[in-house]
Amino acid sequence: MLWEVTFWLIYYAFIKIFAGASDKIGVDQLMFKSPESLYLLFGLVPILGAYIYNIRTHNDRVNRVNQRVRQSLLHPVSSFNSFMRFFLFRNAFVLIILALALPIFGKKKVAGTSESLELVVALDISNSMNTRDISKEISRLEISKRALIQLVNNLHGEKIGICLFANNAFVQLPLTRDYSAAKLFIADIESNMISSQGTNINDALIVSHEMFSTEKTTKGIIMVTDGENHEKSPADILKQIKESKVQISVLGIGTKKGGLIPKNPNRPELGYKTNAVGKNVISKLNESFLQEIARKGGGKASVSSSEFPNLSALLTQINQMKRTKIDNLEFDIKEERYQIPLFLSLAFWLAYLLWSKRYVGLLDTLIKKK
Repeated sequence: MLWEVTFWLIYYAFIKIFAGASDKIGVDQLMFKSPESLYLLFGLVPILGAYIYNIRTHNDRVNRVNQRVRQSLLHPVSSFNSFMRFFLFRNAFVLIILALALPIFGKKKVAGTSESLELVVALDISNSMNTRDISKEISRLEISKRALIQLVNNLHGEKIGICLFANNAFVQLPLTRDYSAAKLFIADIESNMISSQGTNINDALIVSHEMFSTEKTTKGIIMVTDGENHEKSPADILKQIKESKVQISVLGIGTKKGGLIPKNPNRPELGYKTNAVGKNVISKLNESFLQEIARKGGGKASVSSSEFPNLSALLTQINQMKRTKIDNLEFDIKEERYQIPLFLSLAFWLAYLLWSKRYVGLLDTLIKKK
């Protein structure tokens, strides 16, 4: 019992001194990746109790018989041998638990490979995107924003930027890996952010193409629109995009039947937009134009007419984009030191087996011969 108290006092002092030295020299403290495993150390309490109980019970039985029987059949337990077996077993038990707790100390540099991808979302915010043909409760623009939030939630390390366009285009969010910021920007998007209305696909593609960095990474443009185009054909910029190996995907939002365009997107009861002769303007999804954009840009187009767009096809395209691998990266990671207590535990366990008469008893025999 005295040795057990001494052992744990030494153990506690060692940990405190070691941690204090770590603070002074500016290195990481000793920590455990799975500290809950240390609760298994309480298992030593019943083990120690059983050890002491067995010794006393055996010696009491030996002392109660007469000397002749004791010498011929029974022998008191050797205190030294018994203590050594417990000492070796206890150390193996403690050290294997320390290994299970996964001690961490210090750092090491490891080489890594990173896959880089830059995505620019070109979102149509023209008046036609305020049409409520998919749902009477929510516009195409709100559904598009819902789709973009879903897209951001499925990104894992890719950079994303946002370009908004109507009759002209501008950068709302430069390329970033800050997905929380990206979702805040998406939530703030309104059609009145561009006063000059119309739908200029050509300008949107030009601005989106210019947003990419000069790094040699895989690049992709995701265009979200209803397909209406009131300006010149984007054939030239699509050819340039294809030649520069920027991959393009198009997501169409709307229905072929279409719907009326409200004058006030927040209050459709105030009436709808009309043409020069006073007839209501009906905005329809132009799927053929979307397919043409994707084909000329070397990409694919998908269409959603649901309040909750299914982005599986789009996400599949993103995952299939060839990623640029960067191999010359170095990372500092915390180094696990479980190997040390594991090796020591195995050494003590082997010594326990060799010492114990129940198993090999080799060490015990060698000592007696000497």
